[in-house]
Amino acid sequence: MRLLLALLLVFALCMGAQATGSRLGGPDVNTGAPAPAPAQIPVADVLICVDIDANWGTFADPTQKYADAFTAAGASVIATCGVETTGGSISFPASVTADNYPVVVVLTSENWWQTPQNIDPADETVLAGYLDTGGNLLLVGQDYMYGAHPPMGTCSGFPRDYLGMGYCHQEVLWAPNTATVSGSAGWIFDGESVVLDSANVFLNNPFFPDCADPAGPTAGYGLYYDEAAQDGVLLYNETETFKTIWSGIELAGASTDDFNHIISVIYDWFLGITPVEETSWGHIKSLYR
Repeated sequence: MRLLLALLLVFALCMGAQATGSRLGGPDVNTGAPAPAPAQIPVADVLICVDIDANWGTFADPTQKYADAFTAAGASVIATCGVETTGGSISFPASVTADNYPVVVVLTSENWWQTPQNIDPADETVLAGYLDTGGNLLLVGQDYMYGAHPPMGTCSGFPRDYLGMGYCHQEVLWAPNTATVSGSAGWIFDGESVVLDSANVFLNNPFFPDCADPAGPTAGYGLYYDEAAQDGVLLYNETETFKTIWSGIELAGASTDDFNHIISVIYDWFLGITPVEETSWGHIKSLYR
């Protein structure tokens, strides 16, 4: 009997040695499937880039307004692009991907100069590559179209393929100091209205708003410009890969409370968060900081 127990003990020890490295007590089996990639922590929640080029000091830099608003909306880390003051392409960081920067914001402020002193083809190439990785882009520029695509009515290239712009109506009103914008039915600003004042954000210019019609079917009206026959002054584009918002008027012209609300709603839309989920999402993000 003792001999039998001894033999059983030796057998058990042998089986344990054979199973080394296996949590389930059996030998590891290589199935050929790749191991899941570890979750990547972003470099920053939001990357903000301003393109006012050689007019630094003459044109306003709204970066801090947007950084404060995104922070109030729950973003923990805000990064900024280096300021390009000599004209030319935006000084993007080395690797602009959705993993590194879940949200990218590009601002042209009151810059009305044309390429290369405004957003240029190289900038659009970087942004297109970023969106192809699954990113979220907020592009705010009342003269982005005038600077980058001055003759464009029917849109093509980056404005159509990524921003969802079908037709651009450039400078629908000349030099108003204030503007009222209202949310389109069925989208995130449905039923809302806000007054924008150029003096809240610009140094030397009034508004020169652009409006556009969406290219569809993934694009739609976000905000209407009330004083311009309700033209679309903000469009959204939601594809299976990326989300974009283009605004043809400077949103930071709103009061601080209204602007913070606008950015909070946009940030939640980019992240796919409903108001009920906001507290939970904030807690989850805090675990990685």
